[in-house]
Amino acid sequence: MRLIVITGGGESLIERVQLALDAGAEVLIREPAIPEGLPLDRLILHARMPGASQVAYALHLSADMDVAACRKRFAGPLSASAHSPEAAAQKRDLGADAVFLSPIFAARHGRPARGLVGIEGCIALGGVLPEHVATCAQAGAVGVAVLGGIWSLPLGQMASRLYRYQVATK
Repeated sequence: MRLIVITGGGESLIERVQLALDAGAEVLIREPAIPEGLPLDRLILHARMPGASQVAYALHLSADMDVAACRKRFAGPLSASAHSPEAAAQKRDLGADAVFLSPIFAARHGRPARGLVGIEGCIALGGVLPEHVATCAQAGAVGVAVLGGIWSLPLGQMASRLYRYQVATK
């Protein structure tokens, strides 16, 4: 099962990304600019970052972005966000290799938590804690993505929580 850590800005970006990579997680960078000194071949870059599609090994699209148009000009691994199982299926049909479905456990941006219905083949995002990973896998998720549950923690606690996710996704 995939574990993807999504960056959330703030201090120690390089150190936090490296910590996540060292723990075996994939990292989705969604900063305003591509950070220097990170291994681009081990990162997923958000398509809104200037120049991302020219240098990315893997690219991620927000829910409102056109998967088919991006797929025409980007041959690498492509993921996209969706907020319903129907939208997730459509994004896969248009060329997305992976779809992040949210919010699963925690409401965000006025959207109610959707639970596990329709999560088959998707990456679960939104309030996913280490203790939810097995439930997500049993419901058919192919991975989990975390932001606040990892990124908001001090570095020492981040390492400990990453370990708990790492164990849960094995």
